[in-house]
Amino acid sequence: FKLHCLFAVEPVVPMASASSRDVTIEFEAAGGDDELETKSAGEARELVAGRPEKRAKLGVGDGDGAAEPGANERHVSSVVLGMVSPVFEAMLSSGMLETASRRIKVSRDVGTARQFDDFYECVSPLTARAARMTEDNVDGILAFSDYYQVESLKQECNRVLLELPHSAARLIQAHKYGMFDQYSRCVKALAADASQPDLSALQNYPCVLLEVARLMQAHLAEELKRRSAFEPANQSGFSASRLTVGPFFFERQTPRALLSTNLHRS
Repeated sequence: FKLHCLFAVEPVVPMASASSRDVTIEFEAAGGDDELETKSAGEARELVAGRPEKRAKLGVGDGDGAAEPGANERHVSSVVLGMVSPVFEAMLSSGMLETASRRIKVSRDVGTARQFDDFYECVSPLTARAARMTEDNVDGILAFSDYYQVESLKQECNRVLLELPHSAARLIQAHKYGMFDQYSRCVKALAADASQPDLSALQNYPCVLLEVARLMQAHLAEELKRRSAFEPANQSGFSASRLTVGPFFFERQTPRALLSTNLHRS
């Protein structure tokens, strides 16, 4: 997938600003303490809550603006971060700890250094036009764009995900990040999937599972209604098959009992 450019025009920004790496992003190692990051980022997110969406207005400049390689740190431009993300902007300009230290801690729950590289490549004016969003990197880009409220990039992630195969994991992801188009697509696709996909991953999301189960029951009723025109009802009134949906199951009843098709708990 070719990433659509986030910038319709190229406003003039001082060259040194876009390419100057004046902020260090520190990624939490396994077993680290993310309390400080959670507090700072949380305060920044609250500070920008309710603001109108901020449009990215970035320029181009000399030098390579991509993040430098390293295990737990990246050195990037505060101008780029602040222009695309109201959360980064608040952290770097509202008197928080990061304003003075010029260091931002990223919890492992948000993402990894490699995922940040992909995210930064998409928002930096020095690399955005050549950036590619693929099935391999879209999940990490989505996590960062959602957490730091880069809405234009999040919508780009949504467009890519709409072209990828549906699955229970994709449905959970759409539910988590509030991507309504993707959520609706996955619910309908899973419910209509004739291969009876494994929905056990949805057991921790009962509302999502119930929505899929109800739609699947509707598809089953339509199937039985269609077959009733061609297949005579058997003497027992029930067929031998059962459709399993997580902790639920549907008994495949004959047309004679179609109107009493019920959702049972196993």
